[in-house]
Amino acid sequence: MAFSITDSVVKLYSEINLNEGEAIRLFARYAGSTSNGGYSLGVIPAMPGDGDQIHEVSGLTFFVKPDDEWIIKEMKLDYNETEDVFFCDLPALA
Repeated sequence: MAFSITDSVVKLYSEINLNEGEAIRLFARYAGSTSNGGYSLGVIPAMPGDGDQIHEVSGLTFFVKPDDEWIIKEMKLDYNETEDVFFCDLPALA
């Protein structure tokens, strides 16, 4: 499962106060009808469990539950600090 998250995203998410053992969970979020079939990327702090795919990116831990792996395949996530805008390329939704 290949995906990329830039250091600017890691810097921003590093400001989230995580409890001991928590990581950043990436998941498929259904948000209604859009050009992407209604799906987008969800991001929340949570505890990884057995069977989850865990990835460390520049010192921050991200994880994905097996049912959500499809959405992050080849994902590219970036953050423009100057404009306070995320860029999320999700080929799975193309």
